[in-house]
Amino acid sequence: MKERILIGKEQQIRFRLNGSQNAEVLCDMTRPLGTLLINFERDTDRDWNLYGLSPLRQALHSNRWKQPELEQAASGFLWGKYLSNDPLKMYVAFRIWNSYLLAREPRDRNTACDRFMDKMNRNSQPERIYGLAVSAE
Repeated sequence: MKERILIGKEQQIRFRLNGSQNAEVLCDMTRPLGTLLINFERDTDRDWNLYGLSPLRQALHSNRWKQPELEQAASGFLWGKYLSNDPLKMYVAFRIWNSYLLAREPRDRNTACDRFMDKMNRNSQPERIYGLAVSAE
């Protein structure tokens, strides 16, 4: 059995699943079933937390002048993970950055930060991410 991992906009994923090679997806990979779960990256040295999440959390609590420096620190780390060509790292890096950008919009920064961190806590559960990847197929 195999698992197929597609990352992209839902409509583009549907086009790819229907056979269109011109559909714009970020990742289309087929591997042995369970590879995503087996290779789930545990953050034992806390790099994801220290270099990916923490600067963005601080940015949500800082003034607008300090934000770019914190955002650049996190984006460098997340960009490296995204370029790893590992679909799980790509997905999580994308989700972190996208969730942060959405969290920046509301004026109530504390509520926005809480909502951002709640979403990120959900990303740390392998069965949840695996379920998302499988359901996309």
